[in-house]
Amino acid sequence: MHFNTKVRQITTCPDAQDGQRRVQLDVTTLQGGDALNTLYFDEVVVTCPLGWLKRNVDKFTPSLPPRLTQAIDSIGYGCLEKVYISFPKAFSLSKEGDDRKIQGFVQWLSPGYASSTNPNKWTQEAVELASLAPGDAHPTLLFYTFGAQSKHLTASVAELKDQAERDRFLFDFFKPYYSRLPHYSESAEDCKPIGCLATDWLLDELAGYGSYSNFQVGLEEGDVDVETMRHGVPDRGLWFAGEHTAPFVALGTATGAYWSGESVARRIAEAYGRPPSQKDDQ
Repeated sequence: MHFNTKVRQITTCPDAQDGQRRVQLDVTTLQGGDALNTLYFDEVVVTCPLGWLKRNVDKFTPSLPPRLTQAIDSIGYGCLEKVYISFPKAFSLSKEGDDRKIQGFVQWLSPGYASSTNPNKWTQEAVELASLAPGDAHPTLLFYTFGAQSKHLTASVAELKDQAERDRFLFDFFKPYYSRLPHYSESAEDCKPIGCLATDWLLDELAGYGSYSNFQVGLEEGDVDVETMRHGVPDRGLWFAGEHTAPFVALGTATGAYWSGESVARRIAEAYGRPPSQKDDQ
């Protein structure tokens, strides 16, 4: 396992001295500057996000097959982000003598009461995590953002260098919404957020400056595109895994990404003589 290491080029070498195909990775380390190191493997599983693949198809030598390149280009790549806001207690759950509560999913449609922070009236969506099973529950709201709102939030937070400033910005941005939950009181300590965590995949080079594959309007052969990426280029020792190659029932999910890795592992094992698995018919 190599930490702080970037792959710069992936090259299939069919004419190795021993007559066996090899996949060559040219890598650099953060400490080594531009100095290239070379690693060789029999098989390579590429788990880079779809957004990275879209921007880096030229990192493969020889070029990827045209149909695979087309598939990578055709499937959409999103900009979903997440913001977690935690409180001392789950104040929005029902109290004795008062059955008002939220449970699960919450949505604020086209809010017109936050003009200073949300003049575009972006829809707000959140999942409250206090209603999970007792071993997993905690007093946290998970907000999902996408589109222009994600771009606004990630860019705004990135401009703030101090963590306390970032937290305050996010608390203030989402306060018009969590303050409308049952049992909220401005003066109650349980209603004052104590922690915040926001993703910034839109600014992450290795995430491909985005997150999650999706099917855009006008897509013509999305199923074939996914199957093409899922198949990879096994005759060149190149396999692909990730949420963009998952079984259709789990595309765009962490579960699907995990399943796709299991599927590739079984296929590689079978290529080296293991009997076919009954499970792998995805």
